[in-house]
Amino acid sequence: MKEKYFLPAILLSCLFSYAVYLSAEYYITGGRMGVPLDDTWIHFRFAENFAAGRFFEYNVGEPTAGTTSPLYVAVLAGASFLSSDYILNSIFISCLFHLLSCLIAYRLALKVFGSEPAGRHIAELGLTPQQASLLSTLLTVFTGRFVWAGLSGMETTLFAFLTLSAVYSFIALRERKNEIYITTILAALATSARPEGLLLISFITLIRISNSVKVKQLKDLIPKLILSAFPFLIIAGPYFWFSYSLTGHIFPNTYKGQGGELQYLPGLNYLRIVCIYFFRDNFITGLLYIGGFLYSLRHFRSLIGGRLGEITLIIIWVYGLPLVSSFLVPNWRHHMRYMIPVIPFVSITSIYFLGIFLGSGKLSGIRTFFLKSPARYAYVLLFSMLYYGLFAFYIGKNTQNINDQQVALGHWVKENVGRDKTIAVNDIGAITFISKNRVIDMAGLVTPEVLRYRQYNWDDNLDSLNYLLKKNNVEYIIIYDHWFREYLDRYERNLKFVTSAYLEHNTICGGVEMKVYKTNF
Repeated sequence: MKEKYFLPAILLSCLFSYAVYLSAEYYITGGRMGVPLDDTWIHFRFAENFAAGRFFEYNVGEPTAGTTSPLYVAVLAGASFLSSDYILNSIFISCLFHLLSCLIAYRLALKVFGSEPAGRHIAELGLTPQQASLLSTLLTVFTGRFVWAGLSGMETTLFAFLTLSAVYSFIALRERKNEIYITTILAALATSARPEGLLLISFITLIRISNSVKVKQLKDLIPKLILSAFPFLIIAGPYFWFSYSLTGHIFPNTYKGQGGELQYLPGLNYLRIVCIYFFRDNFITGLLYIGGFLYSLRHFRSLIGGRLGEITLIIIWVYGLPLVSSFLVPNWRHHMRYMIPVIPFVSITSIYFLGIFLGSGKLSGIRTFFLKSPARYAYVLLFSMLYYGLFAFYIGKNTQNINDQQVALGHWVKENVGRDKTIAVNDIGAITFISKNRVIDMAGLVTPEVLRYRQYNWDDNLDSLNYLLKKNNVEYIIIYDHWFREYLDRYERNLKFVTSAYLEHNTICGGVEMKVYKTNF
């Protein structure tokens, strides 16, 4: 294929994926299209209130730092002025940023593989920088989890695009005087899309300082760092301040709600599961991810010294984010979705490390096989196909689960519970967006008092939880029994079972049966 067709090929591959996944979803759900996560519906409620001028309120008149992605809420709110269909809007937006992520990933790979020393290793593969960039991008395009994220209606691909753009700016615009400000603005936007953006700007700053010390230009860098901090604080700072003013900590409620807290040792099981998911994405790139980590440890001085060139930041990001997460928020729910934005970077580093390992001489037989025809590298893509197909199934089954449980109960509340009644729910998204009822969040994301009760011995705080529900005149409680077994055992006399939504085959929800209880306080 001629190089001028590479970008159109990426575009068509993305469109093909969307067609396959949406067709699978349509077939599996029987035409009841939707979104595969209840979290997406949470964004809908925040965005609906935001569009009405109620900034970051879930219950009207009750500000809360209950979203991890204020930027995505604002984007969804803006889209609502063009269309009131939040499901369609969210899928279009996440799909658009999936496409843009794939395109910028190609540009980033081209910049990395066209420079030294990465270019030298790519040459060992018998590939041009353009061919290697196409291969790494197609690995991203045909990673099932990344396509799933592109149709999830979540902020995942927005964050992926902004992190890719920030890294591209840092690498490609390095010689420009205003590079530091462009990169910082992009990193600030990424931080507003996901708080992990703070880690990216930290890595970028450390590399800047390291490079400046090496060439004795630190005095010139410091004023620029101070000046660039202002646009970052202007863009990303307000939501951290908003969160701090409400809860006393800068991170939103979701940080505590997902079990976020500093641990003295890394979550080794979490890191193991991260690797498992990368192996499932593609067995070859999974091997290269592990092999690349070992190689980076061996050449750590070259890595921190910047001698690996343009690939340095990308390597630090693909290994640094999971490692830091293992200390702070070792959460692997929803197909390890918090690591999905790393997939395009993993694809780039995989091709980079493939060039290193095949050029070492120890794998000369494999290298000879590929050198006979560069097109043979397309075989690597075949290892993505199993989970590419499986996630086409998952997008349908996950959406079906949400429709059959949370969406169904949302309509039940709308039809059977007065609009002025307060309900308590552990999955607040679809149920409250559809019913519009005021909610007490039993998971604590928009009711942080619940998070405080869970910080200590849960059994000691059941009375406090019950008092919170009574004080707010909660009429119905909608929960998974196994999440609140202690509460149900103690206050069963105050609850009457009304109805439930049961799943025959649960693939994404917190339980197979969500029950509705009428309170009798």
